Amino acid sequence: MHKRIGLTAGAAALGLAAIAGCTGSGGSSNTGGSAAGGGGGGGSSAAQLSPAAFIKAALTKASNDKTVRVTGTIDTGAGSGTLSSQEQFDPLAMSMTMHLPSVDMSEILVGNTIYMKMPQFSAMLGGKPWAKIDLSSMGALGSSLQSLLSSAKNIDPAQQLQPLLASGDLHKVGTETVDGVQAVHYAGTVDPATALDGSAAATNLTPAQIAQLKSLMKSSGVTTETIDVWVSSDGLPVRETVSANTSAGATKVDMHLSDWGKPVSISAPPADQVGDISSMMGNLGSSPS
Repeated sequence: MHKRIGLTAGAAALGLAAIAGCTGSGGSSNTGGSAAGGGGGGGSSAAQLSPAAFIKAALTKASNDKTVRVTGTIDTGAGSGTLSSQEQFDPLAMSMTMHLPSVDMSEILVGNTIYMKMPQFSAMLGGKPWAKIDLSSMGALGSSLQSLLSSAKNIDPAQQLQPLLASGDLHKVGTETVDGVQAVHYAGTVDPATALDGSAAATNLTPAQIAQLKSLMKSSGVTTETIDVWVSSDGLPVRETVSANTSAGATKVDMHLSDWGKPVSISAPPADQVGDISSMMGNLGSSPS
């Protein structure tokens, strides 16, 4: 029974972490933000810089702003849903709510601890709505669950769009209006089997970034993904979409980003509303199959 509970909790956490970092791990996502410099929807900068240099500039500015709010949609073979979140990249924190056909779910990530709120957890935890997983005390599951945290850390836009820099066909699509502002649209397709080994596109990433990206794509079963990003004239992404083919089927995430650099309020739930399931998941590592 504990093994099944642990698997359920782990799957829920991993699903959220994967969606949080889907753009970086091979998921699909669309984010709203602003473009990397230049006026007229980033037109002058876009004209002067190569596509890779333009995207790198946007990612640097996004990372420096450190916070963002996100709204979006998720489409999978199991149905469609919505998500909303506020995110902080340094120090790492996130508050996310998702509404999916099978479940409504909330997640708070603070440091090495993930809090999840799902109807299934309330009965399991004696009526407490929030389940806590402390990734620093996972014992035998430490390495597996630390990879979950690594996925969650990909809420950083600079991490989210790294696969685009490894695309062999990164190109400018044109200038379009997104959420009322002009933005330059770039797109590229990533094939993890070819794009990251010895390709010219892979030189846009460090060896460590390539290793992380390949690991994330492998763990999520990604075979190919197409990433689109729209960057407005203030140097920040305003929208991002990722359409991925995975071992579990096709997925697409479309996110719009706003309020870059503005304060966010993210904190752990009240202690009396939290039940700790870390030990259950730790025991899972030594449970028989």
